[in-house]
Amino acid sequence: MTRLHPALWLAILPLLLGGCVSVNKSVLDHSFSQRMVPTQEVEVYFADDEIPDHTRVAILNASGDSGFTNQGQVIDKLREEAGKLGANAIILDEVREPSTGERAVNALFGGVATGQRRAAAIAIHLER
Repeated sequence: MTRLHPALWLAILPLLLGGCVSVNKSVLDHSFSQRMVPTQEVEVYFADDEIPDHTRVAILNASGDSGFTNQGQVIDKLREEAGKLGANAIILDEVREPSTGERAVNALFGGVATGQRRAAAIAIHLER
């Protein structure tokens, strides 16, 4: 069996781990948790949109390495997590890209000029 050189592992590891988006959640209302909603059915609203009557279900914060994720993946992960909590929509805050400084520090210490792409949303249940 061939063993990979440790330097090669250091190059591969970010590719294996970096493509994922993590979401932290703070659940506000557990009463919807028994009604999972498929990701594709979770609507996306922006803070300045006119939003129908709703109940706040959770606060969601997502992050993913900007070198291995895109905005769509971050938003889809927020929708997925909201659906798992029974929310049928999210109110999306802006998706924030890493600053030039963050990219420079990562390039200096990590060898790759990436940083964390972050987004916040409120998971809601629309009254229908």
